[in-house]
Parts: sequence; C-alpha cells; structure tokens
Amino acid sequence: MGDPSLMKHFKGHTKAVTGIVFNPLKNEILSCSSDKSAIKWNFDQSLRCIKFEAHTESVNDIAWAPDGSIMATASSDKTVRIWVPTLRGASDLFRAHTKPVRSVDFSSSGRKMITGSDDKSLKLWRVSQRYFLSSYTGHTNWVRCARFSPDDMVIASCAEDKTLKLWDTRTTDCIHTFTDQKGWGKKVAWHPEGTLVAIGLNNSRVKIYDLKMQKLIQYYRVNEDAINSLDFHPNGNYMIAGSDDSQIKILDLLEGRQCYTITGHDGPVTAVKFSKDGSHFATGGADCHIMLWRSNFDKEVSISDSSIENLQKEINLKTINDENTEENEPQEPSKAEDDDSVIIDPRKSENYELSDIIEVIDSDDE
Repeated sequence: MGDPSLMKHFKGHTKAVTGIVFNPLKNEILSCSSDKSAIKWNFDQSLRCIKFEAHTESVNDIAWAPDGSIMATASSDKTVRIWVPTLRGASDLFRAHTKPVRSVDFSSSGRKMITGSDDKSLKLWRVSQRYFLSSYTGHTNWVRCARFSPDDMVIASCAEDKTLKLWDTRTTDCIHTFTDQKGWGKKVAWHPEGTLVAIGLNNSRVKIYDLKMQKLIQYYRVNEDAINSLDFHPNGNYMIAGSDDSQIKILDLLEGRQCYTITGHDGPVTAVKFSKDGSHFATGGADCHIMLWRSNFDKEVSISDSSIENLQKEINLKTINDENTEENEPQEPSKAEDDDSVIIDPRKSENYELSDIIEVIDSDDE
C-alpha cells in the first residue's frame, strides 16, 4: 500500500464546496458550491471545465447517475434539478419540498432518486417522468443526508434529530432507528456490501452500524471537530472522512485505526469522495479549493465475506463495549492526540500549484 499523492488542484468556485462526485465512466468530477453553481472538471485538462448555473440559492449536494448521462443538484431554493452535463447545460426542475433540499442520490439503476430536506421529509422520484412517487416521514428535524443501499432495498437517512433511520424502499416504512445521545448526523455512507452503514456526526465522531445485528460495531473519534463528509473505499476496507478541523482522515477499518492524516485545505473540509474503482479520491473545502488524489492503495485487497467478518470483529481496538451504556455504546474513544497516522501535506507537492487561469464556461439558464 502506497501513500496517497496529490494529482490535481482546482479552484473555480467562489464560495465553499458543498459536494463532490466522480463520473462513473470517465475521468471527470462534479462539484457543487454555496455559490449557487456546479462545475464539471476533467482529470487531464484542468483548464477546461463547464459551470452550471440555474439555482437561485446554495447548491447543497450533487449526484451523477450510474450511466453518467445525467446529474442532479439539490439546493436551498427548495428545488432539485436534473442536468445533461454538456456545454449547453439544460436542466429539468423537480419541486416538492417546502424548505431547502440538503441531499440527492440516484438509485443503482438511475431510474429513481431520493431527496432529503429541511422540511423533515425524504421524497422518492421517478427520474424519467419527473414523477413524485412517495414521501418518507418520521424525522423530527432537518434531514441532512439520504442514500440508497447498493441493492436499492433500503434508504439510510440522518437528521438533526440525532437519529439514523433505515427505510424500506418498497413500503416506505422505517425498519430501524439508531439514536445518538450526543450528536446529530451530517452525512451517511453505505459499505459496498450493503450490510454496514456509516454516519459522520457534528460532535467529531464516525460510527459504523451493522444492519443484520442492528448494533454499533465501530466508533472513531480521530478528528477534533464536526465530520462533514465520509465515504467507503470500494474494497470496503478503508474510509475517508473530512472535518471542520481542516483535516482529512483515512481509516483502516480492518485494523480499527487511522492510517493517514491529510492536510492542505485552509479551513473546514466539506466534501470527500472515492472514485468508483477506488484509484482516486477528491476533497473539497470551505476555501473553495478541490484536490484530486491518487489513492495508491493495494489493488490486491478486495471485498470478501471474511473482510466483513474481520471488520465486525476488529471493533476499534481503542474502544471497548460497556454494557452499562445505552445501546451498548462503546466508551469514549481516545482523541486525536494519539494520532500515529502518516501525515501528508500536499502544499509541499509541485501539483499543489494552481493554474493561473481556470476557464469556466457558463451554461444557458433554463
């Protein structure tokens, strides 16, 4: 396993980056921002990008359909837009929420879409017909994130009501609720096998739950501030997390420890994402910067039943279950002072230098 290395450094947004996603088929990434825009970037030609503008408020989340043909943006203007990510940038408007929309995600087929909002609800859509299918209600505060499981059978959502809820996509019933006593979730992410779900909390914790056992199996506190974004590596053995403390942590889930601490953003890290094959990851921050990295992880490591079992057994070695705590929550893990991870600072890399000019082509507004 090699150390991650910086590949590209982009700046085109004028306000905080709020989301990042990779094109599943090409060497491209999409980013969205509180500057009301989304930008498509190319790995190999950093001077060529396309800027999409139509929202009237902050764009809070972004998603790319599995076939790469369309993208979706969720905004504080209470709408979701579906775009064809080309130079013309035409978009279709989806409107059903009554307050800002914080989250958007496509199903694995790309035919459906789930959105989450400050109106405390999730909405399920049929994309091709812009057809609203159903609402998921039960959260008692703003919904921050909602994501389909890999098999589309379950939706995981987190909200400021300090809950992580699991929903049956066929019945819209809530099938389980995990409640946190100390913090609320900002982002959720599914393990590639679909048997585990992770949540990043505003109190600097990362928690991983097992759906079959319906219990917490891993618990990390390696950052000093809120976790804004997190994602599993496609091999299922690593996780990346970005925090308000300006650090990016890469966690080795099998060993239950942090293996890399990445610096470089000036202020909160607001978005992190692995590429579909895990060969790259991208980070975005409140500093308006986006960094594209080569993961350099061992390609021989892959998902297996044994790795899932090991992940369940190797519960963060610094935390031990206390039967006297609610829901067998582990004791408070040690803080980041115990950091023995490899520290990587991209500011020492020649690839950190920004190009003098970033060409951004504005799309036609609808």
